[in-house]
Amino acid sequence: MRSLLVVVSCGAITVAVAAQAPPKAAAARPAPKSAGTLAQVMRGIYFPNSNLIFDVQQHDPAAPKPKAGDAAGSATAVYGDAYSGWEVVENAAVALTDGVDLILAPGRSCQNGKPVPVQQADFQKFARDMRAAGGKVLQAARTKSQEKVTDATNDLADACASCHEVYRDKGPADSAARCTPPPRR
Repeated sequence: MRSLLVVVSCGAITVAVAAQAPPKAAAARPAPKSAGTLAQVMRGIYFPNSNLIFDVQQHDPAAPKPKAGDAAGSATAVYGDAYSGWEVVENAAVALTDGVDLILAPGRSCQNGKPVPVQQADFQKFARDMRAAGGKVLQAARTKSQEKVTDATNDLADACASCHEVYRDKGPADSAARCTPPPRR
């Protein structure tokens, strides 16, 4: 009986000490390395999704789509119409809004090999403007109003143009002038 009491007491003390011990710190995981360049993020996410949104200016997403020819077996035929109507516009707006985190991810490079200028105040503002424009398009798309989305495309176009004017529109894609912060005044 005495040995049982000693074992139970030792067990209780061990549990009490373990409960008071500070938790072990989780091992810090290194930030994942970006898989693609900024140009690839733009071409893979921003270009197609912004064009889906701009298309609302001319085409009502709720309008019935004409039947396409038989392209049986192709991925486009199978998955091209998996989502339709306003859901496509909402999904595109989410991609633009949440894609800002990919643009601002540390370690990403521009196509010319320069680092994306994520520390630049103007670049951060352009990113915030894109997030806000995407959010505005998303809100408008949820109303299923072609007019409201068309109005919201103005902010989206401005967000794109503001950043492109400073960081992209400086010669060919591999130009050393691209992704170069403007000179300080």
